[in-house]
Amino acid sequence: MWPFSRKLIPHPAPDVDVQVKSLSLPAAQPSWRLYSRHQPEWNVRTAIAEGYNASAIVYACVEKRAKLLASVPWRAMRRQGQEWGHDPASDLQRLVDSPNPDQSWYELMYEASQSLDLAGNAYISEIKAGTRGLPVELWHLPAKLMKIKPGKERLVDYYEYTDSSVRGRRIGAADMIQLRMPNPNDPIFGMPVLMAAGRATDVDRESGIWQKTSLENRGSSDINIKLPEGATQEQVDSVREQYKKQQAGARNARKALVTNADVQQMAQTAVEMDFVASRRAVWTEICAVFGMSLANLGMTESVNLANAQAMDRALWMNTIIPQLELIKRQLNHQLTSEFGDEWQLEPDLSNVEALQESQQEKIAAAQAYFNMGVPFNEINQRLELGYDDIEGGAIGYLPAGLLPAGFSGDGSTDNGE
Repeated sequence: MWPFSRKLIPHPAPDVDVQVKSLSLPAAQPSWRLYSRHQPEWNVRTAIAEGYNASAIVYACVEKRAKLLASVPWRAMRRQGQEWGHDPASDLQRLVDSPNPDQSWYELMYEASQSLDLAGNAYISEIKAGTRGLPVELWHLPAKLMKIKPGKERLVDYYEYTDSSVRGRRIGAADMIQLRMPNPNDPIFGMPVLMAAGRATDVDRESGIWQKTSLENRGSSDINIKLPEGATQEQVDSVREQYKKQQAGARNARKALVTNADVQQMAQTAVEMDFVASRRAVWTEICAVFGMSLANLGMTESVNLANAQAMDRALWMNTIIPQLELIKRQLNHQLTSEFGDEWQLEPDLSNVEALQESQQEKIAAAQAYFNMGVPFNEINQRLELGYDDIEGGAIGYLPAGLLPAGFSGDGSTDNGE
């Protein structure tokens, strides 16, 4: 029938695979992302309010990591030939010593560590000046106020600082340092450390609320008050209110109960008896996510001094130092490279008390290598001793005792050979 000469059956157009020689990660991102966006599947404000602020164990873990990480000083290292040396008078070192008029490097790194744990990202804005346009100030911006606009040639086109009092302020990718925890779910936003402990944190928070409410609603033990036969509802309600007034709450714990009714004490249930053990298991799980143990937080009495020192050293070796290495590589890629290829930032671990035993082991190994003729500067670099290179340190020396017996100094021995 007109205007159709035959019946038309809808048929979708076949997908056509576009063959490309190579594909970058920014180009692989969805093209419909026209605007900046917050971190998906994670609310930083909620993480702070219901995790950091509400769970004592989460707070302790975040603060422990931040204090240890921020306690490490950083040095600006300059390459001269094949060697690296500390340059304390450089612009880069001055920036590290005083990142902005109101904060020290310790405070900046402290906030960055907190942000990485709670948000997965730490945003540090660069204020640039001078003829070369180098950074002269560094400011940490709250992750809860940041949005990101993905790019097509680089992962990030720009950052947007959003606040309820002002309109969004765009910051170019070249003027922002984004420290980021590696995230298999998102190439742009980092993965918060707290995310993996989210359920355990919810359990810990709700358990604390349950325990507080339980303490407010009853005395030291659960009891059953049996009124005489024939008691009216009014009498039941009166006794209940009297008990609540005289026995409930911490002030009345273990206070004697005086009544003419039959009072029976009820035994604790298995769930209540296991309550403390269950909470401790949850605390252990949260600590494991943050790369530490309850002993690192001082929450055990069965650990002697030697074990405590070993655990502190393990915390540094397995958690803090790898985190410092991640931050170092990101800072060198995003910040130090602006000063030139001959510069890099390096955390100075030489004064960390928990690593002193390890440092003594390194020194013993260095002594052995030096006696084998390995140059000092090479030993210093390979073992990461933390010393400045020394003049003449590129030359190896052999002990005189290794010379052939009867060596005269002119290449011959006493027998003339």
